[in-house]
Amino acid sequence: MNASTHEVRATRTATPVLVLAIEPVPGLFVYEQPDELRRPNQISPWRIGHHSGLVIANAMYEGDAIRGAQKIADLADWTQPAEELQRDVALAELYDVLGSEHCGHPAYA
Repeated sequence: MNASTHEVRATRTATPVLVLAIEPVPGLFVYEQPDELRRPNQISPWRIGHHSGLVIANAMYEGDAIRGAQKIADLADWTQPAEELQRDVALAELYDVLGSEHCGHPAYA
């Protein structure tokens, strides 16, 4: 997989930050959390992010994030806008599937 530049956002209204990311699933990107968005003592620096720039999950290792993205590929059309996905994707199911690949909710990184 080739890396490309991807914009990530801490919130919908935050200024985007550019990172190098891979796209293992259409609409989903895997990247290392940029330093300016990391919290002190953060142990899970890898992210699965939506093409909108918003984060979906965290992982300790890049391989876990890639496998997590691949595992959730069939849960939704990830190329859709974030607002539609938030309405259509069951979060409990999403994080249950992601947990099997050692990925978690980004708030618990």
